[in-house]
Amino acid sequence: KEYIFQELVNPIHNRKDNQVTVSLTVEYIDQQTKATQVSQFDLVLEKNGSNWKIIE
Repeated sequence: KEYIFQELVNPIHNRKDNQVTVSLTVEYIDQQTKATQVSQFDLVLEKNGSNWKIIE
């Protein structure tokens, strides 16, 4: 399937020391059927030098 990014919905982020936890929902559109595909993510990011890396 070909999905096109539509939007981020209600991203919530919290920072503690050099880590950031993020909970978010991403909406995609199915190009063929025009249906909305919703995916939820819980991520932990950690700062590594000047870059952020997803560690979970």
